[in-house]
Order: sequence, then structure tokens, then C-alpha cells
Amino acid sequence: MNASFGNALILVVIFELVLTAILLIFANPILKIFGVTETSYPYAFEYYRIVALVCLFQGLTQVFCDFVRVSGKPVMGMCVTGIGAVTNIILDAVFVAVMGWGVTGAAWATVIGQIFSTLFGMYLVWNGHTRVEIKKETFHFNFKLSKEIVFCGFAFWIAQMAMGLISLVYNGQLGKYGGDTAISVYAVVASIMTFVIMPASGISQGIQPIVGNNFGAGNYKRVMATLYQASAFSVGITCIVWLIVMFFPEYILLAFGATEEMLKVGVVGLRNNFCITPILGFVMLVTTFFQSIAKPIPSIVITFLRQILLLIPFIYLFPLLWGINGIFIAQPVSDALALLLSVILVVREKRHLYKMLPALPHRKNDAQLATAAKLENV
Repeated sequence: MNASFGNALILVVIFELVLTAILLIFANPILKIFGVTETSYPYAFEYYRIVALVCLFQGLTQVFCDFVRVSGKPVMGMCVTGIGAVTNIILDAVFVAVMGWGVTGAAWATVIGQIFSTLFGMYLVWNGHTRVEIKKETFHFNFKLSKEIVFCGFAFWIAQMAMGLISLVYNGQLGKYGGDTAISVYAVVASIMTFVIMPASGISQGIQPIVGNNFGAGNYKRVMATLYQASAFSVGITCIVWLIVMFFPEYILLAFGATEEMLKVGVVGLRNNFCITPILGFVMLVTTFFQSIAKPIPSIVITFLRQILLLIPFIYLFPLLWGINGIFIAQPVSDALALLLSVILVVREKRHLYKMLPALPHRKNDAQLATAAKLENV
């Protein structure tokens, strides 16, 4: 774990500094690509510039949080990010409402929150609250290990990059077929989707240390049992949001200040977009599952197909058949195909793991180990 932490930290510092340089050098084209208008440009640029300068701390926070979590302290890992979020909220009120710093104050509130998270995570790691032991050798760069780290995280990187790309594609197509009203409806869809993604993502991250440790110990039945139990839990939570959207789409839209025109497009749009949402909890778990057992290729394939190779063409093709409703149907169709692929890959992996069980040496259970330890001390 020491070498993994050291190399992950080195990689994050390198990539975040490169990212900062890119963001600052190409600020104008990046802001224009994301649709910043001439009116909002000064405010957007000010916020963008401040946050880009110190995006290193966001990356460091993620590293510290993950290593605290995999050390068997998920609550402390949550505190690492939670401290930054709470600090951000408090400073937003102080800087914006009290001191009147506007966008600049909001940017600095975000930055200071990230710095606080980084410092707390650093404190936990450097003071022995994790399994990481800080030594000089910890930060010895290992190209092979770094390559594996990058490869295992590649699926998550694709998902994050795809989110930005997909937003641009959605906005372009929705503007073409439904104008500003359709774009406003998609903003509601994206907001509600966070209530689906966040719990599913949290459960996915939660199973990583359990799956990884049991896989390393050769306890493959527990690996699969963890996936099954987490899947039931994730799909169950996702069903709550799904039921609310299916039965109360009008109330959701009205809560976001929808007009009569938005309701005409939004009620059907929400139901179409969320029609098979519960399966998303399983698909997200599967991508994390393969990363946890050091097999990132299936995760990369599922993520790339679902978020890019299938979804983007569907967004362009389906409106030709079903108009604006076709845009909202694109996501569930892509998710359904990703589910089919996920099930096939999980079944194949299960068969492979169970074939390996007879070849493993006999492992003593906890009771046998405890008895042996007592006998040794007699």
C-alpha cells in the first residue's frame, strides 16, 4: 500500500499541475466551448481562473480520501471531503452575503474548502491513522505500478470526461428540437440524476476495499456475495428515485419553477429518461467491481460503450424517428445495452473465479486460526 500511495500522490501532482497549465493557457476557448456568453464571461473567467490555479488540492483530497477509506475507515474518509464541503458552504455565506465579494468570494470559498480537505487528509495519513507508512521509499517512482494505477482509473476518467461531452451534445440537440424549454428540462433531468448517481457511486466506492481484500485473499465467494448484496442495496435505493419520477414528474418540474411549456415537454421527457433507471445502480457497481479486482478493461469497455459509443449516436439518431422524445430515450436504451454487457461479463468472471477455488490451498477459518494462536501461547 505504501508504494501505491506514493506513486498515486506523484501522479496526481503531475497531472493536476499539467491540467492547471492547460486550463489557464486555453481559458478562452474552453469557456466558449461550454457556452459562456459575452455578458457572463467576466464572472465566469474570474471564477474559472481562481479555481484552476489550485485544482491540485482537489486531486490531493481524492487521493487522501481513498487511502483513508481503503484503510477500513470509511467514516473518516467521508470526513475528509465533508470538511471541505461544510467549509465551502460557510465561507460562501460569509464571502458572498456578508462581505459582498460575489463570484470571487464563491471561488475562494471553494478553494479554501478544498485546501481544508487536503490538510485534514494529509494529517490522517502522516499521523498513522491509515495503513500507509510514510517513509523515504514510499515516494520512489515505480513506472510499472504507476501504469497499473492509471489503467485501473481509466474507466472513471472516461466517465468524467464523457459527462462534459454529453452535456454539450444534449444541449445542442435539445436546442435544435425543443429550444430553451427543452434545455431547461434537461437541466432538471441532470439535477435529479445526481440523486441516482451519488448513492450508487457511494456504494460502489464502499465495496472497493471489501472486494479488493477478499480477492487478494482468494475468498472469491465473498467477492461475488459482496457484489450481489451491494447490487440489491444500490438498485433498491435507486428505485426510490425512480418511483418518485414515474409517479410525480409534474411536482418535480414545478419544484424547479417549470412553466406550462416546460411541463408539456418535461413530464414525458422525465418518464422516458428515467424509465429503467434502477439498473444504473448495478451497472455502476460492475465497473467498480472489475477495477477492484485489478481487471480494468471490462470497466473501460462498459463505460466507453455506455457513455460515448452508444449514447452519443443515439442522441443524434433517435430524434429522427421520435422527435424530441427520442433524445430522452437515448440514455435508457444505452443503459439497457450496458446492463446486458455487464451481466455477461460478471457471469463470465464468476465462472472464472469459481474454477480457481479448487486450486487454492486449504484456508483455515477464523475459529481455527484463533485456536492455533492459543495453542502456540501455551
